[in-house]
Amino acid sequence: MTQNSISDRVNSFLESNFVIRKCLIMNIVSLRALSRHIIKKLELKEKNLDAVISSIRRYKKAEKQIDENKLRRFFSKVVVKTRGNIVDIRVQKNKRSVESISKLNSVVDIEKGEIIRIIQAEQSITIIIDDKNLDKFHNIFNKSDCISIDKKLVEINLQFTEEAQDVKGIVAMVTSSLNAEGINLVEIMSCAPELLVIVSKEELLKSLNIVDNLQSLV
Repeated sequence: MTQNSISDRVNSFLESNFVIRKCLIMNIVSLRALSRHIIKKLELKEKNLDAVISSIRRYKKAEKQIDENKLRRFFSKVVVKTRGNIVDIRVQKNKRSVESISKLNSVVDIEKGEIIRIIQAEQSITIIIDDKNLDKFHNIFNKSDCISIDKKLVEINLQFTEEAQDVKGIVAMVTSSLNAEGINLVEIMSCAPELLVIVSKEELLKSLNIVDNLQSLV
């Protein structure tokens, strides 16, 4: 494996691990210990140790402090809103489901604040609606098309300024911070400059505390 290849993989690892990245910049983590951890996680060989250490040092010298100062500014302006009684439904991806989604969309009153969010993946489709509209879902959809229904969820809406959509690292910071505290992210959706995070009702307060502390973390 070439040095450039190792460097790219190390950079990707650090970019996706906010807590480790922050500890690195704050000089509270051993480069050698971190390198061995990365070697294990990326399934590299022990002979790559020096190359990994070099990659970490180059990453550390990059202008990450500047990027994080930008993040601090945007997080200081974020508006946080929550919505309770959310249901996360996963259905089969087929023509019948798509037609049913169209019907469901017509009976969800978004002008009254009701929500319907659709995430179409490769193998299935996720539908997010208010709990009070669950009966409407059952009346419209074929039972055999329903894969799973997750209730008692809460949506956290992080509303950033328009400029935030051009700043990298915001989504990674939110997800890494929540994951570091053991928060299970049921869903996460980006509709810049808004970031929607769905968690269980039991984890709402803990999640909000983490969001409140993000500015001090950077």
